[in-house]
Amino acid sequence: MTEIDFITAFARLLRDGKLRKVFAANPEAAARQVHLREADLPSWMQLIPADVEFQADVLLRKRLDLVKLFTPETCRRLGEKLWPTFRSFARENWPPENAANFFDAYQFCERLKQQQSGSVVAVEWNRLRFAFSKCRLAFHSVRMPDARRRTRRGLQFFLRGRGCQWGEYFFYVSW
Repeated sequence: MTEIDFITAFARLLRDGKLRKVFAANPEAAARQVHLREADLPSWMQLIPADVEFQADVLLRKRLDLVKLFTPETCRRLGEKLWPTFRSFARENWPPENAANFFDAYQFCERLKQQQSGSVVAVEWNRLRFAFSKCRLAFHSVRMPDARRRTRRGLQFFLRGRGCQWGEYFFYVSW
């Protein structure tokens, strides 16, 4: 494997929780693991594990802020458990660069559904699943708040046009 420079190695360190754990215990072993160039080893050895972890948490909080845009109600339901739950998830999972924001939200909710399914809001989960599907049409019966914040039964409807564009529509059932 080819050796990498300090900046590339540092970026990997920030995004990989397991690597940061190795780094905290043995920086030289972490340098070997990422195939750091020998010339960059002195700079690597000057990094302080606590500072690296702090910087990684800053990046994870930025990721969480983006996830909140796609899953605000799910995040609200988690309350005080949101940050530790997301941090635990994000330390081990890094989204692909081409679909980072939406994919992070999707993977996070997928993990939540496995661990604590009641915290994932169905309307948000349906939206995330449709976004990553190839379906042109989908609908779901859901309970959701209307404009007056009353919970009502409704139909969540998705329609995908040409290309990647899609729309989401809600129809409420009235008695």
